Amino acid sequence: MTDLFWSTWEIISLIEQAVDEGALKNCLIDIAKSYGFASVFGGIVPPGGMRNSKAEIQARAVVQYFPDGWAARYLDQNYLPRDPIVGRLQKDRNAFSWSESYKSCPEPDNVRAVGGEAADFGLVEGFVIPITTLDQRIAALSFGGARDDLSNRDRSALIFLANFAIGHWLYLRRPRPTCNKTLSPRELDCLLWAGEGKTDWEISVILGISRSTVTKHITSAREKLNAVNKPHAIAIAMRLKILG
Repeated sequence: MTDLFWSTWEIISLIEQAVDEGALKNCLIDIAKSYGFASVFGGIVPPGGMRNSKAEIQARAVVQYFPDGWAARYLDQNYLPRDPIVGRLQKDRNAFSWSESYKSCPEPDNVRAVGGEAADFGLVEGFVIPITTLDQRIAALSFGGARDDLSNRDRSALIFLANFAIGHWLYLRRPRPTCNKTLSPRELDCLLWAGEGKTDWEISVILGISRSTVTKHITSAREKLNAVNKPHAIAIAMRLKILG
């Protein structure tokens, strides 16, 4: 077991423990700093021709961490549609360096404008990791700083961590199940005892009602929670904090 393995495992644990997008953002910033980068930006890659509004960028972003002034400058100059990194992301699904995106950009003026101004803010070189989601959208994380001197080993580790982090971000953003109706007190009682591992018969004895009535209450609760079965209903109720 190498030190790299253990550090990667520790970072994975931190990503898993991020309970919301804010915590995950802080984790990604810590990862960037640990690899010597001064910035990290990422989220869902915009399609070609997207307008460069702050709201649109924020809606797609998981993390935006830049040196002071660069984000405002980027927005003010409408650099998104001109950014060689974004242009390459819309075509390339392999990890690449910023310098590689500059070399492959067909518009030298864009390289001079975006790359030149980024360098003024200390962002000279970086490493970009595209990630294809299950629904075939493209996400990415871009790490930048004064230089990119990652070893191949570090690049492999960072690619793995980036994929894991984006996966967790999408998990946090998933639609949460909601109740169609409020559960009745009896439905809550039956579901609570079911969550304690009691059978329908045991619940009927505890509550002083018939077994068939217990089954009816649990079935009604399952339908209201859009659950496929009793364990699923209990899990949803716990996640929605209906059950303590």
